[in-house]
Amino acid sequence: MSEERHVLRLTIGGAFPAEDPVARFVTVIAMMSNDVLRLLDLLINVDDADGDAGGLRVMLFRYQAALLHEAAAFITSARTWFPAIDAFVAGLPEDGRAAYEQVAGATDPRAPQHLEGWVEAHRNVTFHYPEMHPDKAAHGEEELMNALADAAGLESYIVVDRRVGDVRFAFADEVATQLLPKEMPPDRVAVLREAVLAVNAFAMSVMQAHISRMPAGTFTPIE
Repeated sequence: MSEERHVLRLTIGGAFPAEDPVARFVTVIAMMSNDVLRLLDLLINVDDADGDAGGLRVMLFRYQAALLHEAAAFITSARTWFPAIDAFVAGLPEDGRAAYEQVAGATDPRAPQHLEGWVEAHRNVTFHYPEMHPDKAAHGEEELMNALADAAGLESYIVVDRRVGDVRFAFADEVATQLLPKEMPPDRVAVLREAVLAVNAFAMSVMQAHISRMPAGTFTPIE
């Protein structure tokens, strides 16, 4: 068995008691880490020969940015609402606190890695989809209307065949691209990438800290 592989057996109720706010917090961070790693795996393995590769990359980038916003919002609000979580995060080792700052700073205007507010707006049109509203449209502020206008000159396509579910509305990918930040300096793209990766680093730190705080035998090594 590889020294890099470690498996711990647990019962969810024993290892992550529902009444324990720190256990609930660690559980959600673990969900985030799973989502981040799956998105990164999909992005790395996009097949350039696939005619849908461009649209898939746009979707995965959008999901990463939106996930980062949700991660930062959850982590910072949990610290505010639960003193036990605040103390738990404050007590993490230096690398865990650094990962926390990397993630939380993406939406904190006081932080140097702040992504200048567009992450929240981008989340709103990714996880919630663009809102259609007559007042916003009348004032030129409806995101979907503006995105369609920006994409108006682009040629695109719809592909449908007889297999169930095998349809690609390529034009919708073009419109979704218009919803991305119009001007995002390369260094901000790097900040986004580092913050997304920091979600996993933070998850590893909080999980190790949580395991240490639980009674002996809660987590049983089997490999």
